[in-house]
Amino acid sequence: MSQEIAASASLAGDQAGKTQARPVWKYVWRTWWVQVHLYLGLSVGALLVVFGVTGSILVFFQEIDEWLNPVLLTVSVPSPGSAPVRPLQDIVTAAQQAATPGSRIVQLYGPRNRTGVFAIYAEHPSKAWQRIYVDPYRAGVTGVRSYAAYEWVPHYLMDVVFQLHFALFLGENGLIIVALGALLLLLSLISGVIVWWPLTGQWRQAFVLRWPSTPVRLNFDLHKTFSLYTCLVLGAVLLSGVWMNWNDPFVWVVRLLSPATRGPEQAPVSIPLEGREPITPAQALALATARYPEGVLNSLVMPEDSTGIYLVGRKEVSGLSPFWSERTVSIDQYSGAILDVREPATRRSAGETFADWQWPLHSGQAFGLPGRLMVCLSGLACPVIYVTGVLMWWRKRRAKATREARRAGPVVDGL
Repeated sequence: MSQEIAASASLAGDQAGKTQARPVWKYVWRTWWVQVHLYLGLSVGALLVVFGVTGSILVFFQEIDEWLNPVLLTVSVPSPGSAPVRPLQDIVTAAQQAATPGSRIVQLYGPRNRTGVFAIYAEHPSKAWQRIYVDPYRAGVTGVRSYAAYEWVPHYLMDVVFQLHFALFLGENGLIIVALGALLLLLSLISGVIVWWPLTGQWRQAFVLRWPSTPVRLNFDLHKTFSLYTCLVLGAVLLSGVWMNWNDPFVWVVRLLSPATRGPEQAPVSIPLEGREPITPAQALALATARYPEGVLNSLVMPEDSTGIYLVGRKEVSGLSPFWSERTVSIDQYSGAILDVREPATRRSAGETFADWQWPLHSGQAFGLPGRLMVCLSGLACPVIYVTGVLMWWRKRRAKATREARRAGPVVDGL
């Protein structure tokens, strides 16, 4: 009997030891993640502020640019019964006449609304380029923005914000630096969620600001809540930023996980036909519109070379998706044949769906105005997250220095 009691006691002791050991390991892991979160925040946290503030501005960059430059970017709408929008060929011809001699039209964007203008991109062989704005009703050029070859810091405010956001004014190298910074910030978000996770089970306190409060507690709670309620949006924006700046490795990973995803080598190409000249941009648009008339013109990308294709993008296409309704049609530049159509129904894999969602998520346009506001507000929360985090680190550093000074004791002269 005594042996059974001893055995039972031993078993109970082992179970109690395991129960006590489990929380210890949890706290050990949490301490390790706290250090990871700390060093990531101190090393790349400032980038979060840059990305967040500039990203918040860029969510509404078109509206801001139009407000700052109304003569350049907005036009008066003709009275009812007047001539409608001019043919695309007239718009392209006006842009070609305003472009630097020898330049090639490479892309155009349709008006954002009834008072908007066409934005047409022209590239010179020297790699200098221009953005030419054309009145859709009168086919007159409202203005031109010119950019030098490999210009890192543009002369125009919204373009400055773009370059800071995407490349930190560091050119091609800046694109990679931004992508790596976004990956580290994504890891910082993950580590922050791990650190936040309430090991004591006090979930209610984990989601709210605690009152009454002290300056130290309020600073901690602000850091916690601002990070928590924006982490999903910030995570999606950071990941999509990697996709845009470091596309090739991103696509490689996606195709590794989803092999049916089409890559650049599977993109359609034009087949040169002997004796046949390429069709015009207006003809390409007409062919795409005849087959798919829904929506409004968003963009038209010109062929890059003799095997390049026209890409006609239309937005606000009804019936495609309640979130992101855009269709892109690929057209052979010689025969005018439709080579491919990209829309939700033609995606061949989960990887293609994932990739197609990156830009709409990054810009917030996937969910309309509410989505744009979420991205904007999450970006504005970044300075609060960073400053409160630095204040917590600084307070702990000062407290540690004070404790070490007290342990050292007073210094006596002459000893």
